[in-house]
Amino acid sequence: MRTTRIKLVAALFAAIALASCSKDDDGVPMSILTIKASIAENAEKIAIDLLEFSVEATNSTTGKKYTTVTDANGQATLSVEEGIYNIKVEANREIPYQGKTPVRGLVENRTIKGKEVAVDVSLTISKPSSGWVFKELYFTGSKTPKGSLYYKDKYFELYNNSNQVLYADGISLCETSHMTVSSENPWASYITKGVVVQTIYTIPGSGMKYPVEPGTSIILADIGIDHTIENANSVNLSSADFEWYDNHSLDVDVPEVENLIKTYSNSLTIWTPHNRGFKSYFIFRQEESMDEFLTKNKVTFTNPNGSSGVAYLIPNSTILDAVEVSTPSDFASKAFATELDAGWTHAGDANEARFGKCVRRKIEKKEGNRVIYKDTNNSTEDFENTVTPKPRIYE
Repeated sequence: MRTTRIKLVAALFAAIALASCSKDDDGVPMSILTIKASIAENAEKIAIDLLEFSVEATNSTTGKKYTTVTDANGQATLSVEEGIYNIKVEANREIPYQGKTPVRGLVENRTIKGKEVAVDVSLTISKPSSGWVFKELYFTGSKTPKGSLYYKDKYFELYNNSNQVLYADGISLCETSHMTVSSENPWASYITKGVVVQTIYTIPGSGMKYPVEPGTSIILADIGIDHTIENANSVNLSSADFEWYDNHSLDVDVPEVENLIKTYSNSLTIWTPHNRGFKSYFIFRQEESMDEFLTKNKVTFTNPNGSSGVAYLIPNSTILDAVEVSTPSDFASKAFATELDAGWTHAGDANEARFGKCVRRKIEKKEGNRVIYKDTNNSTEDFENTVTPKPRIYE
């Protein structure tokens, strides 16, 4: 076809132009970056030539972005300044009964230097939503009218985004071990398999004790009281369904609010979510007993002082929803595989503006009185950032 010939000729001239360049107009060394996308071995097999993938290479130092699309073989070429890059490849695939499902891949902190550099990007298909999603994550805490820090009002709101009753029994809330402001993820070798955590709190119940109606939510709180009585800048959590309690003198146990099971924590005192947003959060549910599950998914590591430690790797296959969190000025590396979350969100930039703010999922549509929240497994697109908390308000 004539259109095909035109595309081929254009691609040929582009390749010649790229090959002839070694420096840009300012004398910055340039590299010809070739990106080859392929489906991961453990992913559902799809035909590369049925998709056109968008490619984005971002210079980690300057923030400069280079974009293009792949050819029918999943390959693309860019002329980029030498540097350290995050390379993202993404497309949408139509899957029967599910609509467009993201197919994604990400390579982080890759050094691009020299005349020609080739980078392979492994692609995975994002899991369809289980129905459970985070509606709000409020981890920053607040400040009192006198300017004092107030950390006792943090909470996570889980929403039934499906059209049927779901049961909350056995769902676990986790905080990642990795900090997204670290230049390297020490657990990167595990990232396609699972997520290493430092905190696990589990909703009690044996299966059908805690039903949650479609279009409603449950709140997991630090302390389930009306915090506005003590701090006018805080939130009312007196209707919280559960609270995480650490049986420590620094903590408060509200008798009217049922406690989560403290499954695992590396804290010797109390757990409080990272108030600058350096950690990420997810929920999961396992099939076997928790003891069996943890024994099977234990990992060991060596501390800088030479001592050994134990952590737990939660398999990606058990994760119901994941939200990557960071700060705009400091984001460096991801805790999650792109199939869980291709982006990240934030509640301020680790500055004063973060206090009293949360991240809240965007509304996709409404069916009658039921809100359906957006869930593409990309928190950059799915969440509003640095907004005022609105627990149990669905708008």
